Amino acid sequence: MAGIIDRFLKVIAGWMPARLALAVMAWFGFINLYMVRINLSVIIVAMVRRNTTAATTPPCLSNYNSTHGSSAEQERFSTDEEGEMDWDETIQGLILAGFFYGYVVSQIPGGRMAELYGTRWVFGGCILAGGVCALLSPVAARAHYGAFIGLRIVQGIFQGVSWPAMHSCISHWIPPLERPRFIAVVYFAAALSTSFTLPLCGVIIAAHGWAAAFYVTGALSLAWCALWFAFMHDSPRQHPR
Repeated sequence: MAGIIDRFLKVIAGWMPARLALAVMAWFGFINLYMVRINLSVIIVAMVRRNTTAATTPPCLSNYNSTHGSSAEQERFSTDEEGEMDWDETIQGLILAGFFYGYVVSQIPGGRMAELYGTRWVFGGCILAGGVCALLSPVAARAHYGAFIGLRIVQGIFQGVSWPAMHSCISHWIPPLERPRFIAVVYFAAALSTSFTLPLCGVIIAAHGWAAAFYVTGALSLAWCALWFAFMHDSPRQHPR
């Protein structure tokens, strides 16, 4: 059975040049990387319970009289969104910042790890871990905000190795004259992902709730990882072709 799968993968890999396949997979890798990184910016709005707020409207001069003052001096609007979490602004700030506490720690070790263990495992592993953390986010958030902060820190630690690992991959796979074009195309995916992830999460939340946004982005990362580990190799020397 394993031999049949290997032959099938080789046939599929033969349809596309190896460096082009790397560019496509890396492009979608950065899409997934940033989806699970920034999805919380929108999701947290739906997670947090909102209190009743007051909105003040300016008085209408035509309704004003010297005896009773404005008849429309203030109107109050009740906005009660169905968020689950009772987190104040400080807790929300810590949750949003948690990713970057971990992210800054693993930047330098990331490049060395790619040299020691190979880009295939390091870059793929960081997206795999990010996807798993996204899938676990609803459980952690409902358990305690401290668990959620810790999970975001772990996610940041794993994803901090992504850029150094891809730099190492480029040094092995891409000739110097082709690197500027490869980098421009592949790294553009990070900005593109930022532009469509936020509205995508909004649509998912409106249709299925905030937890579904974590599940969808996490599942997409795991699907990408299956293809990455099946087709990618650390260097041209290790490629079967």
